[in-house]
Amino acid sequence: PKENLFRKLHHAYKAGETQILLDLLQEDPARLALLPGLWQEAQAWPREDLEALAAVVVRYRAVLGQYAHPEAEEALRVLSEAQNPSLRTWARIKAAEAKADAALYKEAEELLPPKEDLKLLDDTAQAEGLLVMAAVERWKGDYEKAAHFVEEAQGLPVAPFLQDRVYLWRGLVAKDLGRYQEALEALSRVGHDPLLLGRARYQMGDLLMRLGSLEAKLRMEEGLKALEEAGAPKDEVARVRARYATLLRRLGLYEEAGKAMEKALAEAEDPFTRARVKSEAGILEAARGRPFAALSLLVPAEAYFRTTEERPKEARYRHLRTLFRLGATYLLLEAGQPYRAPFLGGLHAPTAQRLLEDLLEQIPWEATDRYTALRLDTASLLALLLPPAEGKVLLKPLLDVENPYLRAQARLSYAEALVREGNLGEALAQVVALPPLEDPGLLVQARAVEVLALLGLGEKEAAWQKLSEVRKSLLPEPFRFQLGRALGRFCPELQRRLPPTPLALPEALGFYLANPD
Repeated sequence: PKENLFRKLHHAYKAGETQILLDLLQEDPARLALLPGLWQEAQAWPREDLEALAAVVVRYRAVLGQYAHPEAEEALRVLSEAQNPSLRTWARIKAAEAKADAALYKEAEELLPPKEDLKLLDDTAQAEGLLVMAAVERWKGDYEKAAHFVEEAQGLPVAPFLQDRVYLWRGLVAKDLGRYQEALEALSRVGHDPLLLGRARYQMGDLLMRLGSLEAKLRMEEGLKALEEAGAPKDEVARVRARYATLLRRLGLYEEAGKAMEKALAEAEDPFTRARVKSEAGILEAARGRPFAALSLLVPAEAYFRTTEERPKEARYRHLRTLFRLGATYLLLEAGQPYRAPFLGGLHAPTAQRLLEDLLEQIPWEATDRYTALRLDTASLLALLLPPAEGKVLLKPLLDVENPYLRAQARLSYAEALVREGNLGEALAQVVALPPLEDPGLLVQARAVEVLALLGLGEKEAAWQKLSEVRKSLLPEPFRFQLGRALGRFCPELQRRLPPTPLALPEALGFYLANPD
């Protein structure tokens, strides 16, 4: 019971039994909270005991995220001057951990000891070192290497206070490598530390967004709130807020997304983070139908990622993703198609086509979730600009990807090519075979393919019925508008269903579906 522990601690403290006191504190550094002022008094202790207490103080402050606390800084100084090389090595790890937690990964990398020095340490300290090494590798964009370090840390028996950090990292690398259930399971087990909890909730939200689940919004909001309250670094909050804005964009909530993105741009200080946020802000503008606003954000982001020497692997991915967003912006500029579902082909956009074809050649065949998504996004847009038979060839290898959201996206793009080719029955079969969809972009893409196929099969009433359902549905207004515009290009017979208007059919149908009142 707690009172016994309290009594034990105080008894050892009063009796001057330093070794018993240290054993109790090493078992759980949080017990230091019961002995305020101990660090000051211990300055007179023998050197070896002071060093042992310094290790406890550093762990206690680190769990609270208080790396800059005067006691933590003094304790780190004591450890870095220790006679014992293992204490000096561990001090470097904790100093690096402090930098990584403040998102100063470059400084963290410089502080880390060589990996072979970890052998000097006990299991828990080794695991702490491996997790900081994983953080640095992930920041550099080397997901395989990060996963390797985390697996090594997981294999070590660690003290309970480190368990949250291990779960967070296990979840992160599983997410990066497309092991979704494992990632959600590990992230949901992160409990106590407010900063780690905020990160875990945000990462769950990000993963649920990639899986097309509507629960993503709640998790991301929890994560963002927790990170702000825990005083997370500004650049980290900016990255998370930009990602949240991307989620809002995917839900068709453009006004809210724009406000969040503006805030993220104001928060981002580090040039790498600023370029990343600008790139995400650019594709939001392309979704809103504003090509020049999109270009003004994407042009500096592309130039930065192409020329920076920072974090080459991460910069490479960000550069390719930004090139995709430029291609999407030219699809808007040249063909009038905003970056917003539904996407129907038969479009002509030479610059977009050149950008997307060049990009497809450059994307590495890497088994990470983000490169799979980038390859599919690129192939899907490019297929809209090619004859349907060529589009199908691009999309066929992607029909069975692991991620269920990406798999549905690939199948819907493939079904769109089938409709244009005249394989209407096969296109409908692809749509019917999909699992239940939550993501509004996928839902509206499925409706577009169904309506086109039904009209092609002469099922005019059934097609109009589908459109009437969409008009009264909860699908976001921008997607309903875009559905009308997209179908208006292909279905002149829908004109007679609409009230008289000076508008061309695509816009007339768009406004009709967007405004049910």
